[in-house]
Amino acid sequence: MSMPPVFVINLDKSTERMAKISKRLDELEIPFERMPAVYGADLSQEEIDKYYCPELNKKNYRRPLGLGEIGCYISHIKAWKAIIDRGLSCALILEDDIVIDESLGQLIKTMSKFSDSFDIVKLYSKNNEPKLIESIRLGEGHQLCRFKKIPIGNQGQLVTFSGAKNLINTYGKFGRPVDEDIQHWWEANINVLGFLPSVVSPRKSTQSDIEEQGKRKGVTTFMGFAKNITRRAKFLFFLNTKRNNLPLPKVHNL
Repeated sequence: MSMPPVFVINLDKSTERMAKISKRLDELEIPFERMPAVYGADLSQEEIDKYYCPELNKKNYRRPLGLGEIGCYISHIKAWKAIIDRGLSCALILEDDIVIDESLGQLIKTMSKFSDSFDIVKLYSKNNEPKLIESIRLGEGHQLCRFKKIPIGNQGQLVTFSGAKNLINTYGKFGRPVDEDIQHWWEANINVLGFLPSVVSPRKSTQSDIEEQGKRKGVTTFMGFAKNITRRAKFLFFLNTKRNNLPLPKVHNL
């Protein structure tokens, strides 16, 4: 049972982060490839306009995205494109500011055998007890879950070829942060699962690269706040009415 390709998204200037995650992945005997991240503050307006759509932003989000958020999204698009261009059945995409559990390798190897049964498996949930639609036991200490509400954050995800293709086809132009777009799974028709407990977690002592590239765009205005109430109601409506009826993969216990 082999490990699928592993992409570590890392800014050129973040050498300390790269050293830490390299050391941990080497300890776990997990080969990886560094995926140079996009530094949003260095993007030209032409490069921003290629991906970021202010009209979609006004329609779908409460405030404009900051340059760091735009760079983060484009970095993930690069990883999705690598999956498609290389014809990979799946690949593990990791951000560089994470703590990695020793169970990562075995869980990913197992799930990679079922890459035709999902689009994304999320490795992190901030909520330790999220609402679940269903779950199955995966080894001694983990569950494979379908969440009622997909967890926020993109610290680690196993993404399949079909998942990458659907994401790019839907969000080649974007207006929300990347993790919030994935929460709207019905838009891209993606099958999103996850592990509990989390297999990776944010490194608490690390300052966000997104914040370092210029603060997230200002405080939400009153009008933005009012519009967000409507958007939130729409999101909750779809969250409660849309159902992904695909069964969980019949994964044998580890």
